[in-house]
Formats: sequence, structure tokens, C-alpha cells
Amino acid sequence: MLVMLACGALLLLAVGAGWQWRRHALAIPGWARDELDTRSGRARCLVWFLAVAVLTGLAVGVFVVGPAGRLAMRLLAATSPDAQGRITEADQIVGQISLTGTIGFVLFVGLPFGLAAGLAYALASFVVPRGLLGGALFGLAALVVVGAVVDPLRGDNPDFAIVGPGWLSITTFAVMAVLAGALTAPIAGRLGAAIGRPSHWWWLWLVPLDLFTFAALSIVSLVFAGIVAACLAVLALVLVLSPWSPAFRRRTAQLGRALASIAVLVSVPGFVSALAAIVD
Repeated sequence: MLVMLACGALLLLAVGAGWQWRRHALAIPGWARDELDTRSGRARCLVWFLAVAVLTGLAVGVFVVGPAGRLAMRLLAATSPDAQGRITEADQIVGQISLTGTIGFVLFVGLPFGLAAGLAYALASFVVPRGLLGGALFGLAALVVVGAVVDPLRGDNPDFAIVGPGWLSITTFAVMAVLAGALTAPIAGRLGAAIGRPSHWWWLWLVPLDLFTFAALSIVSLVFAGIVAACLAVLALVLVLSPWSPAFRRRTAQLGRALASIAVLVSVPGFVSALAAIVD
């Protein structure tokens, strides 16, 4: 009970902070606008974005994804009395919520998915609407694109045959995804407003933090982590070499919206199929 109360308190704290910071939006900082004409200035701005994205991911993982995921698991266990004592895909016992298990869940599930959300939102923030609504749309789009492939709504996940009902599982994780996205937006905006211009000593903490991020994403999938790292490296190279004129930023945002729309549309059939498998 105390573990669940602690998870609820962390989630409520995140909701309160998100509402308090709802007017904050992630954007190019004022100090960077005067430096975008040079490659070093653009590189410094990208380092700033990376720092904001990773710190946002850590906060979302610890205060949102981890606690919300644990509460969701408890809800589904409570609605499945016949499943008590059975073993899940992650070798956990249904109905048993321990402190060590919760800490492990936050570290090995909450942090990887939180970091992925932070990195993805840093890129998507320029193609989705600002504020809580834009964050909610981001969360819903992310669920459609990766939810049926990685988690939490894989149609081949045997846990959905143990706990349920299926419609409650879908509703619970859909609400969780939308909430996580909605809170990621103001958290990223507030951190962006608080973090200043990068200095030379940043590498002392940012490099280890980036290595930790790669290791955390590797827990989900080593291939996934490699693809994310490669895409970020290529994107950073293009952005550093290209002048950030207003026309370039406008075209980049249009291209990003088009790619995001295509990704969602392509993912819809598989997502619907996964939902049908869970409900069946």
C-alpha cells in the first residue's frame, strides 16, 4: 500500500508541476538566436537541446512513466482476481507489489521509455502544437507508432491473456500515454527556460549522462538504441552544416510534420490489429 501511495504521490507531483508550467514551451533560447549564423553557435544550440531532452526524459521516467506504469499494473491485477499468483512475461508475480520490484520497474522500464519520450519530444516539439494539447497529441502519436511494436500494447504480449479485461488494458495504457505526453511538454519547456548557455565544462556531466541514456535505451532494444543514436548523429551533422534561416526552419518543420504524419498513418493498421488481439 505504501509503495502505491508513493507512486501516486510522485504522479500527482508531476501533474501539479505540469499544470503550473503549462505556459512554458520548448523553443530556441534567446541567447542562441544571435549565434545561429555560425556552425559553432548551431552546435552549441544542439548541445543545449540534447541536455534539455535527456533531463526531461529522466524527469518523465521517474515521475510519470514509472509511477503511472506501476499503478496501471496494480489496477489490472486488481481487476483480474483469477490471475493472482501467476507469472508475467517479465517474470513478476501478479498481485505482488514490492519496493524492490517497483524500483526495478522505474529503472528498467520507466527510465528507458521516459528518456525515449524526452528525446522524441525535443524533435517533435517543432511540429506539434505548443502546450499540453500538443504534448497529448505527441503521446497519442507515439503510442500508435511504437505501442504495438515495442510496448505497452503489443498484441503478442501473453500478459493480456492473464490480466484484463482487454478494453480496460487498452484504455489504461492509452490514458497513460496521453498523460505522459501532456506532461512531457511543460516539463521540457520549464527545463529549457532554466538551462542556460552551454559552457566548456558541460562535458563533465553531459557525456556520462548521454552514455547512461544509450545504456538505458539498450534495455528496450540494442538495435533501437543504435538507430536512435545514428539518427541523432546524422540530424545533428545536417543541422550544424546547414544555415538556420527562417526559410530553412520553416521547411524543416513542414518536412517533420509530413514524416510524422506518414509514420502514424503507416502504423495505424498494425496498431488496430494489436488492439483487436488484446480485446479478443
